[in-house]
Order: sequence, then structure tokens, then C-alpha cells
Amino acid sequence: MQNKKNDIIGFFSNLDKLIFFSVILLMFVGIFAVFSASTRIDQKYDLLFKKHLLFCLLGFFMICFLSKFSIKSLIFISIFFFCFSLLLSISTIIFFPETKGASRWIKVFGFSFQPSEIIKPSFIIVSSLLLSRFKTKHDFSFLVNVFIFVLIGLILLRQPDFGMFLLLFFVWIIQIFNSKLDLKILTPIILIFLGVFVTSYFLLEHVRFRINNFFFGNVGDNYQINKSLESFANGGLFGQGLGNGNISKSLPDAHSDFIFALIGEEFGILAIVIIICLYLTIYLRIFFICHRTNNFFILNSTLGLGNIFIFQTIINISTSINLLPTKGMTLPFISYGGSSFLSNAIIIGFVMVLLKVVKNE
Repeated sequence: MQNKKNDIIGFFSNLDKLIFFSVILLMFVGIFAVFSASTRIDQKYDLLFKKHLLFCLLGFFMICFLSKFSIKSLIFISIFFFCFSLLLSISTIIFFPETKGASRWIKVFGFSFQPSEIIKPSFIIVSSLLLSRFKTKHDFSFLVNVFIFVLIGLILLRQPDFGMFLLLFFVWIIQIFNSKLDLKILTPIILIFLGVFVTSYFLLEHVRFRINNFFFGNVGDNYQINKSLESFANGGLFGQGLGNGNISKSLPDAHSDFIFALIGEEFGILAIVIIICLYLTIYLRIFFICHRTNNFFILNSTLGLGNIFIFQTIINISTSINLLPTKGMTLPFISYGGSSFLSNAIIIGFVMVLLKVVKNE
């Protein structure tokens, strides 16, 4: 009994408690929000809510499991996750039917899984490893890194998932900036990206539609955005109460992409401020602790994971208040969506390992 108690104490002593409990609070907010949203989705609301509870449980254990890893184990599991999710992402294009005009999901036994979500945290570690090697050895590691990102980009644009491509590119380019490489290397990468962006605008109809609709406003149907903004206005300071959000009831994606609008209406602006503070707490904690280390790999990995987490949060919140074009991106640990939930759990699990090393240096 004493040994078990010591194991539990030892386990929690290795966790960053501020990050861990902030994530737990976000999970609880998500449980209440998804429960409220799920009651509006025909006869399957009970199944949807139970699935979300399962995702929360799996995410919790994923964080706890990964946080016990060493740096060496973290690198090995990242390479495995990356290779496996890359192959699965290719398989979605070849073997699985399109859903809503995209080939992103593997559907098995009533569950859908988006492999590209697992690429996010694993690629950050793989990229940091290659950049770290390049800084010390000045070999072909950087070219391998570029090749890997190009491969990911081609897969994401083929699916298509332009939003995920943008998210990964911005986090990756910040990693490269952190590496303090020569501008002769960075300039062509940025120019090529701009070329890809312009080409995607003309070739991908949904990208062109969303950008035009955001800037000009009269290109298409703004029903979701209008309802989202009305939901925030109706919520006031303290909200209408759990399950009493009348406007957000008519939002088709209130359980996922627009869950922040539902929270705004039912829990109010005060709850929104608290949620934003929780996200900022997680990010700022990551940012300040990782800067204590002189290990470039740990610094770049931790910053990359923190950036991808906070950028996803910013994108979701910004689209719900019409600051960015709409993009099907979930709110970490709150929105319904198993693939994204597990991806964010992996991010936090990896962060726990890296911060533990920094604190023990």
C-alpha cells in the first residue's frame, strides 16, 4: 500500500500541475458544453455524449501514460506515430470515401479517425530532431526536414485540408526561425509557400469561397457566423444557463467547430474569459519554463508543441467571432472530436516529458 502511495506521489511530482489541472478544467467545461450541444442532435445525442466521455477518458490516460516517458522514448514514439499516421493519411485518399468533399477520415465500427491530427505533435518532434542535428553537423538533415514537410503538405492539400496545412506551416517556419538559419535558406521557403497559397486560392474552390466570403461578406451564406455572433450577444455576462441557449441551438456545428459560441450563450462572457485564461496559462507556462534550457532540441520541441496548441485555440475562437475565415478546427479539450482530442492529449503528454527534463536540469 505504501509503495502504491509513493508511486502516485512520484507520478504527480513529475507532472506540471498548473498545466495538468488547467487541462482537466477545460475537459470539464467541454463535458458540460458537449452534453448541452448533444441534446439537440436528433436521436443520437446520447451516443455522441458517451463518445465524448470516452475521448476524455482516453485523453486523460494518454497524458498520464506519455508523461512517464524519457526523452529517448519520446523520440522513438514520435517517429512511430509520425510514420504510422502518415501512411494512414495516404490511405484515406486511396481507400476511403469522401465525407463533405474531403478524404480525411478512416471510418471503422461507427468511429471516424483523422490520422493527420496525429501528424501534428509527432512532426514537431521529428522536425526539431532534424533541425537540432543540422545545427551541430551541418549535413543533409535540413533537406530531409523540408522533404518531409513537402510530403505532408501534398497529402493535406490533396485531401484537402488547407487549414491544417497552414497551421503546420506556421509552426514549422517558427521552428526554422528559432534555428537561426541563413536568410538564403528561409527566403525561398517563404516564397514557395506564398506560391502554394495563391495556387490553392485559385485551384481549391472551398479555400477561395471562404476567403472571399470573409473579406467581401456577400459571396455566400453567413448563417453560421451570424448565429455565432448572436449567441455571444445573447449570453451577456453570466449566460442563459446550461441547455438554455436558444440561438446556438440552431448552429449545425455547436458541438465541435462553434462550441465556443454555445459556451458564450449558455455560460456568458465571464466563463469565456476564464477559459481564455486557462489556455493562456498553459501556453505561458510552456513558454517560460522551456526557455530555462540550453538544449536546442528541447526548446524547439516544446515551443513547437505550445505554438500548435495555442494557434489551434486562436483559430477556433477567431472564426467563431468572425476574425478569421471559417475553418473546421476544434477547440482543444472542449470540442467534440476524438482525433483532435487525442492529438491535443499527445501534445500535452509530450510537453510534460520535456518540461520535466528542463526542471531536472
